Amino acid sequence: MSTDFFKITPCGGDCSGCKHFTDVECEGCLVNGGICVSMWEKECEIFKCCERHNVKFCGLCGEFPCEWITVKLGEWDSGGIEKQKRLAEEYREIWKS
Repeated sequence: MSTDFFKITPCGGDCSGCKHFTDVECEGCLVNGGICVSMWEKECEIFKCCERHNVKFCGLCGEFPCEWITVKLGEWDSGGIEKQKRLAEEYREIWKS
């Protein structure tokens, strides 16, 4: 089964499994432009960084894994860097020219 990349968020998550999404507190960052729910203080920094680098998610960035995302993602997703690497490999395989 392949990943639905239309649901993958910049941090490598999938909003459909998020408590804030299922409790209808949030429509998901792909819909609300990174304006996050109560679990965040303000706009999602990862979302904004991906926008600045013009990538769908961190693993596709030419600077990945940068020091900033290693720390940021490591704060709440200990396997996040490896997940981003796997997602990027799968994405490139699916969307290669």
